[in-house]
Amino acid sequence: MFLVESRSISAFLESNGTLEAENDVAIVARTNGPIVELSVEEGDLVRRGQTLARIDDEEIRAQVEISRVNLAEAKQAYDRADRLRDLQLVSPEEYEADSSRYQTAMAQLESNQIQLGYTRLRAPFDGLLIERHVQFAQHVSPGTPLFRLSDFDPLLCPIQIPERELSQLKIGQLAYLTVEAWGDRRFEARVLRIRPVVDAVTGTVKVTLEVEAEDVLRPGMFARVFLRTDIHEGALVVPKAALSLGSIGDTVFVARDGTAERREVDLGLTEGDHVEILSGVGAGETVVTVGQDGLSDGTPIQVLAGVTPGNKPGEGVSTPGGPTDRLGQAPPARTAGRPGGMGLDPSNMTEEQLEAMEQKMRARGLSDTEIEQRLERMRQRSAAGH
Repeated sequence: MFLVESRSISAFLESNGTLEAENDVAIVARTNGPIVELSVEEGDLVRRGQTLARIDDEEIRAQVEISRVNLAEAKQAYDRADRLRDLQLVSPEEYEADSSRYQTAMAQLESNQIQLGYTRLRAPFDGLLIERHVQFAQHVSPGTPLFRLSDFDPLLCPIQIPERELSQLKIGQLAYLTVEAWGDRRFEARVLRIRPVVDAVTGTVKVTLEVEAEDVLRPGMFARVFLRTDIHEGALVVPKAALSLGSIGDTVFVARDGTAERREVDLGLTEGDHVEILSGVGAGETVVTVGQDGLSDGTPIQVLAGVTPGNKPGEGVSTPGGPTDRLGQAPPARTAGRPGGMGLDPSNMTEEQLEAMEQKMRARGLSDTEIEQRLERMRQRSAAGH
């Protein structure tokens, strides 16, 4: 039994994605030499500019000093040529040669200083060191991978949304996701980017969500994503389990004065195991959530001992036919000759009606075998009424 309640309910687009870091880089060597210092280890949090490792710099420092001497000599020669040019005591060719040597010496010193800077490997941003590829004293050369650095917060989750849902997407749209490692815990997310083109091959649009890692999420995790597209406040909500599968339309059974009262309902939004009822039942009424497919309009029912309205779906009523089976189906039983008490006979349905009923059962999570068992019991009930 379930007491019809009024609460908010949302509609979601569901998709899957893999978490990834927006900032995730490989740090490689940019000069030659052995590693003479390792300052960090895998799993360390580092700050932007922090030294991660140092390559031996003695040879490069010597080259820097040589460049300084060469620059000083080239500057003296250039200054001398500049003075003599004013006195017209030096040819234009000699002046240009001294000027060129001076410019070259300055560039050489700057190049050697840059190479000296490459001997210290620094973090380009705040992040977590997730891989270390280098060993102490290992000789490296330009391009040798040394570390991998990643920024875990926030994380990104790219998903693919069908083109037909494009009108429901917008930047900043709220969502949540779940990951296997943390059970039913929800992680809040929002739409960060929407790719402006549709993939012509798949007919989908790439949507990138931003999610807070909360110190537990990691890049590479597989996530189920629920992108909110609508929300109704103050909606009448019942479990999906309350919907009867023994009819073509959407119906529920309301417990009223000790009997089951069949109601046609109009459905609204669906969220998880609950569905919005737009019409057909009112707040405070009690709907049957187990065994309703064995009921018909006016069947006497009673609440099982120790069970009160509002319990979780799967607990509820007893019927004249006895306890329900694991599919929530009461055994075939007559209903005291009440009109229409035998319900629908699948044998007399059109192919379209039968397919509609099977689709409803699949939506409730029944397997093909369970669906066939359910239909056979309905046939038996109908035959027992003749």
